[in-house]
Order: sequence, then C-alpha cells, then structure tokens
Amino acid sequence: MRSEMLGYFYVAVAAVIWGSNGVIVNFVPLNAYVIAFFRVLFASLILLPLLLLTQRLEMREAAKAWRSMLALGGLLSLGWAFLFQSMKLIAIVKAVLLNYMAPVFVALLAPVFLNERIEKITVLALATSMAGMIIISPQNDPQAGSLNLSGVVFGLFAGLAYAGFIILSKKTVAKYSSLAVALYAYSATAIFLSPSLIGVNLSLDVASWILLFVLGAFNTGFAVTLYLRGLNIIKAQKAVVFTYLEPVSAAIFGSLFLAQQPTIQMLIGGLLILSAGYIAASK
Repeated sequence: MRSEMLGYFYVAVAAVIWGSNGVIVNFVPLNAYVIAFFRVLFASLILLPLLLLTQRLEMREAAKAWRSMLALGGLLSLGWAFLFQSMKLIAIVKAVLLNYMAPVFVALLAPVFLNERIEKITVLALATSMAGMIIISPQNDPQAGSLNLSGVVFGLFAGLAYAGFIILSKKTVAKYSSLAVALYAYSATAIFLSPSLIGVNLSLDVASWILLFVLGAFNTGFAVTLYLRGLNIIKAQKAVVFTYLEPVSAAIFGSLFLAQQPTIQMLIGGLLILSAGYIAASK
C-alpha cells in the first residue's frame, strides 16, 4: 500500500510540474515545435551522463527494445503535432479539452493492451475529472467561433496519441529502467522534431535559454521520468486521473506569473479534479 501511494505521489508531482509549461512557453520567443525540440534535447543531454555513470547495463538492455523507443518518440511527436494543429483551427481551450480525452482512451484501451479490468472507481474519478476540466475552462474565449471539424479531429487524435504513449510506456517500463526508457524516447522525439529548426532564428537572450533548459532538464527530464516511475507502480487508468492536476497547477502558475487571476469556476473545477485524484487513490 505504501508503494502504491508513492506511485500516486510521483504522478501527482509530475503533473503539478507540467502545469508550469505554459508559463515558460509564453516567455520564450520561439514556435511551439522548436520549443518542444529543445525540451526533449536538453532532457536527453541531462539524462545521458547520469545513465552512463549509473545504469550502463540498463541502457544496453533497454536498447534491445529500440522499436518501442522509436514508437514512444513517434507518439510524443504526433501528440504535439496534432495538438498544435488543432490549436490553429479551433479555440485553444477546446483543443486542450479534446487532448484531455486521453484518460478516457486509456481507460477504454487498458483492458485490451494491459489486461487491466476497468474499475468502477476509475470511471467515477474520470467523470469527476472531466467535469472539473469543463468548469475550469474559460467560457468567454476570444477565439471561440464556428466549430471546425478538422480541428476537432486533430484534437481527438492528439488525445489518442497521448493515450498510446501512456499505454506503451506502461508496458515498456515494466521490463526496462524508467530512466533508460525516458532517455531513448526523448532522443527519438528530438530526431522526429529536428526538421522544425529549418529557417528558425535561434538568437535568443540568456533568460530564454535558461527557461528552455529548465523546461528540458526539470519539467521533462525529471518530471516525465518521475511519472514513468509512478506508472510502473500503479495502474495506467488510475495514473491518468492524476494528470488532471496539470490544469489546476497551470491555473495557479498563470495567476502567479502571468497575472491570470483565478475565477470561482477555476476554484470549483480545481476542487473537483483534486477530489477525483482522492477517489482514484482511496480504494
């Protein structure tokens, strides 16, 4: 039971850290694809010497599953690409909400690919989380307009790609070191995203490079590895419930650093999301 609670803690901490991603992205004057590239590049550069010093054997073992590592990198790349394209076609908040269909996809696919029986408590937690997400999203969005079917499809595919990443990660970290899996997945993602650098001006100030490094080393290298470690302990369908802490964290970071004051709707939605996490972990 103590080990399981530690798994919930790892996933929750990772989700809270991810909530600061939006603040960092807002302060770095690069397009989202290039920021994503440096995110995984710096994460890989941080993890590589650590693994060479402490887990060389684990690295060699994990390298045998190179197909899975490439697939993880491909899923990460596709997820970001679909999400960004969706954001170009429909309101950003709607694209994010569609991306957060991933927990539902995981709950539906986990019995097929992970032999996890869908638990009633998970269904209740997911429903509570989605209700919180809908409430926490801004209602008066200046980008709102006619619904673009292509944008909706891209948003759903982003959530599906994220769900695929979670499920494949769950299967992979059950056999190999979570640090090694993270390193190879990040490296593959960097390769897939490298074409985004073509024609981009990389003359940035020191502060922007520091923020990119923090995004890669801490928000990705540390946080995603922490998430994968937690995923190795608890069920995937329950882990995804705790990822809903990310929008709560994002609202707090936005209030602190971007002067985006929380509303009553945000507080109510955040309370529902936190309650969902408690429901999932309480059984």
